[in-house]
Amino acid sequence: MSRVSPPVRQGDELTLQIVDLAFGGQGVARVSGYVVFVDNALPDETVRARIRRVRQGYADAESLEIVAPSSLRVAPPCRYYGECGGCDLQHLARPAQAEAKRGQVTALLRRVAGLQDPPVREAVAAGDPLLYRFRIDFDWGASREGRSGLGLHRARHPADIVPVETCLLIPEAANRIRAFLERRAAEKGLAPRDPRRRRGLLRRSGIQVARTTGEILLTLETQRGDPPALLDLARETARAFPRIVGIVRREHDRHGRSVGASILHGRDHLFEEVDGDRMKIPAGAFFQPNATAWGLLRGAVEKELEAGREETVLELYCGVGFFTLAMARRCQQVVAIDVSREAVAAARDNAARAGLGNVRWLCRDAGEGLAELLEETRFDAILLDPPRTGLPPGAARVLARTAARRIVYVSCDPATLARDLGILVGEGSFRLRSVVPLDLFPQTHHVECVVRLERSAA
Repeated sequence: MSRVSPPVRQGDELTLQIVDLAFGGQGVARVSGYVVFVDNALPDETVRARIRRVRQGYADAESLEIVAPSSLRVAPPCRYYGECGGCDLQHLARPAQAEAKRGQVTALLRRVAGLQDPPVREAVAAGDPLLYRFRIDFDWGASREGRSGLGLHRARHPADIVPVETCLLIPEAANRIRAFLERRAAEKGLAPRDPRRRRGLLRRSGIQVARTTGEILLTLETQRGDPPALLDLARETARAFPRIVGIVRREHDRHGRSVGASILHGRDHLFEEVDGDRMKIPAGAFFQPNATAWGLLRGAVEKELEAGREETVLELYCGVGFFTLAMARRCQQVVAIDVSREAVAAARDNAARAGLGNVRWLCRDAGEGLAELLEETRFDAILLDPPRTGLPPGAARVLARTAARRIVYVSCDPATLARDLGILVGEGSFRLRSVVPLDLFPQTHHVECVVRLERSAA
């Protein structure tokens, strides 16, 4: 059977009615049932668009003119918006961003997890709309004009770097450090890595800024090699920004694999406070990115988990103990697991500093020995906070058979969340009790979800 040709061709200019907002920030239009994704377009808008790319099942288009704008359209606050690929929803009012994400979560749970009526609550616009990020990673590379620089990836052209002078999602100190590194590295002849020519040293620069302590931690990711200019750059940066407590170098081989770390200045961690807990955060450990909504996220997880005084809780992907410390105060014991040695070591320190001795720490992959652990210890509740990739399939199936009464799943990717819920609900004896979407990533399409599952009665 021959395939039906798409009703549009590359280069076509069309007037389109936008009917939905896709996960990723593009408007959705239809031409004779055929889906067209349109940049910078919102539901209920009429736009003129040019078809950029055609596939069998859909097409991409660039917006040429907003013929009839939505009442929810706003002026983007960032001058790089549309050029920089970091944000994709600045043209949508903040409350509408949260509501759109709720709709996208619901659609993914229906389509991927097979849940016909998922209990998705109202989305919460959490924290501040700007200046909220605890950490940002700038990449070294070349701009479209060929100029070397340090910045963020260009929208739709991730090989190009946009050397943003001011990112509105981070504190001003981080922007000034970026500009200093870019200027002084060029003056010292330190070049960005060129993957095609296999030349250059600099790969990425991560900047973490603690709001309560004022400490700043800088991570320089590089290729192998020991040019004196790199140590000079670190020393000059530390002198120029006295709040920097540490500069860490992470080296990679030519295949991009991490091959070691060293301290170029100060220490390899900073301290931050969350709800009165003083947290040690190493350079390579994950920490929740929205510094203006830490209390709200912690509170949402505690509410859904409902850990009791006599209960034992299993936590997978504990990191440095962001949720662990709060849980340990409420329950009898926590068994906390993470694959990162530096994260677990910091978590131990954080728990000791808080005077908590009822946590058993295990450094290993989440799926390693999970079935045996669930057999030897009866857990009343389980907390999951996996990376964007979600749970390993084997771990999800083991968890689906656990005797725990409750599972709370904290997810930053609704697509992998839906995949995993399809296993936990579809192959186990759990039912989905609630999904709370938290808009922890305003101006972007990303969304955090706090999900509660309960074991069904036999």
